[in-house]
Amino acid sequence: MDELDRLAERAGIEPGWWDFFGNWRVVPPDTKRVFLRAMGFEVDRQDGVALALRDLESRPWRRALPYVHVARLNGSPASLPVMVADEAPTRLSWTLVREDGERWTGEVAADDLEVLEAVVIDGQRRRRLVLPLPGDLPTGYHHLTLDGHDETASLIVAPHRAYWPPAIEAGGKVWGVTTQLYALRRTHDWGSGDYTALAELARLVAKKGGGAIGINPLHARFPAQPARISPYAPSSRLFLDILSIDPEAAPEFDAVRAEALKLKPKLAELRGLDLIDPLGHSAAKMAIFEGLFAAFQSRHLGPNPTARGKAFHKFVRQGGQALARFALFQALHERFLAESPHLGYWRQWPPPFRKPDGPAVRQFARDRAARLDFFQYLQFLADEQLGAAAKQCRALGMAVGIYRDLGVAIADDGADAWANQDVLASGVGVGAPPDPLNHKGQDWGLAPFNPQALPVKGYAPFAEAVAANMRHAGAMRLDHAMQLVRLYWVPQGHDADQGAYVRMPGADLFSILALESQRHQCLVVGEDLGTVPDGFRETLRDTGIFAYRLLVFERDGQGAFKPPGDYTDAALVSVGTHDLPPLLGWWQGTDLDERERLGLYPRPEMAGEERQARAEARRRLVEALVGAGVLDPLFPTEGALTAAQGGRLVLATHRYLSATPCRLHMVQLEDVAKLAHQMNLPGTVDQHPNWRRRHPQAIDQLLDDDLMRVVANLLNRGYPSVSPPRKSPKRR
Repeated sequence: MDELDRLAERAGIEPGWWDFFGNWRVVPPDTKRVFLRAMGFEVDRQDGVALALRDLESRPWRRALPYVHVARLNGSPASLPVMVADEAPTRLSWTLVREDGERWTGEVAADDLEVLEAVVIDGQRRRRLVLPLPGDLPTGYHHLTLDGHDETASLIVAPHRAYWPPAIEAGGKVWGVTTQLYALRRTHDWGSGDYTALAELARLVAKKGGGAIGINPLHARFPAQPARISPYAPSSRLFLDILSIDPEAAPEFDAVRAEALKLKPKLAELRGLDLIDPLGHSAAKMAIFEGLFAAFQSRHLGPNPTARGKAFHKFVRQGGQALARFALFQALHERFLAESPHLGYWRQWPPPFRKPDGPAVRQFARDRAARLDFFQYLQFLADEQLGAAAKQCRALGMAVGIYRDLGVAIADDGADAWANQDVLASGVGVGAPPDPLNHKGQDWGLAPFNPQALPVKGYAPFAEAVAANMRHAGAMRLDHAMQLVRLYWVPQGHDADQGAYVRMPGADLFSILALESQRHQCLVVGEDLGTVPDGFRETLRDTGIFAYRLLVFERDGQGAFKPPGDYTDAALVSVGTHDLPPLLGWWQGTDLDERERLGLYPRPEMAGEERQARAEARRRLVEALVGAGVLDPLFPTEGALTAAQGGRLVLATHRYLSATPCRLHMVQLEDVAKLAHQMNLPGTVDQHPNWRRRHPQAIDQLLDDDLMRVVANLLNRGYPSVSPPRKSPKRR
């Protein structure tokens, strides 16, 4: 193994990967160099690789304390590795500052400590010792220093496993409904689903006996670029989508009612569309938001703020630097886009504005303080409305409540990327190798965390993203959960199948996920679809993270659908997901038709091959459902289904899944609405109306449908979905 291969291996770049055809794909040296540069290694100099390798291997021995250490409470006391040189003082004095501010001190003889390892660096012998910590150290984010050393270690103490809601912890099963928030219709919406629609959905699902409502990510998008509508390519995962705010639910709406009435014809037009008009929807709301903020300023801020004004100030203080920088980015992005459409990417802004802490940026923040307050006010409104929906879930006794979704990464040109440049890998994108859903592979164009930089920050960017998306949630789906242990990177400008896997500090990230889960009383579901590393699902189970089981993928090596008894209990189960067509669309092959139309198959003959495979899958599904006694033996396996047959198929799949031991059972609203077209077609951006389809009926009509009523009655007979109201989790 040469020095480049050794450096790549030490940095976490895997040497190759198996594609879904069974071929071993070796990662070429040029790709390794791209990834190493993205991690901050200077590998282009003549001796750059050798110097980088030497530095990486010796780096842990040049600090007395690690940048971060994660300890999981598993019955044994927490400890911390420390490095000492032979000529160092014989006694070690330490100070530990707990998360709550309490200070603990201690002293120990170095020779009394267990030696983990010893090496000679630059002619000096150094030992890594185990420093035991007090046995009653609470879980949380603490900091430790050693006397005589100008270093601090972030010490994260995590629980053994993630949180489960009481109904599930007690062995019960919960059912709920999943859908896309924007797709929901109600009488007075503004052309897209909103947080008021979410509260309405919660009320109706709880009335049916359901205990959870699952929705797409609520991440902040780009208000100055409203056409960028994908919830999985956000500007920020720390903050909320303001275009999901219901203007009429804002306390300040009375001040803009006259302006809103002028929009009545436009709103009626927007409501009547089958596909969301993102530009029209955004223009209508942003105009009213300006008036809402003006009313809020005049009524609640100033020298003597009202109770509502004080609540806003508290929200801003709690948001801290992250919220301040987010609002600053929004204002800068708006300003530069108004100047030129070519300035949408912060790396193309004038140099003084490309970093968030320069003097020009600080001056801009002072000059545009009111504009920053505007964007913070919109976050205040969004959080207020999402919180109201969550409060209603608790009052209704829903066992889980809102089930949120944390996307895998962020847009490289968004607020989080601008604010956290030092922890992201540049010049690469996150994606996926070729698989049955996308034969060409995928490059999502998202910026990944740099695994070399993340520990230096004490994993704070990861922990903050997790915490933000557990807020107001009873469960959280971790999109592409394999991100905890490795991510597939694609060099910019290359085809998606030219990427490679990069390892992440999985044990530490699992522990942080468990810690935030317990703090927020939030169940975690790990979306473990696709290529899953060996041992990953066992780690999910050991950490208390639910697996993600979709009926259409649960098949054995011969293609037969797995019987219900073969499913795991610690899992969410559903028929499909937003990246697949609804069940009736899957039956008809609408996704295959669309893939062929758009030329998404690497080989033309693959379309026919997939249709043959789908026909076999239909036959196998009917075989499984009939064998389980949940479907008529004479049910057809070919041809279009009548509405009645479609309803019987949907009901049969949920009868089948209800017999599994899975403790969280989600019903896709698109299935009970008997829709055929999927919400997102992987591998496309503008070629397919991704993230724009609206339901054909209002929420109350969908939930009052005969099929929904029958499915709910079926699940209520076996699932104790409602429990006593939960207490709100304590916030940091």
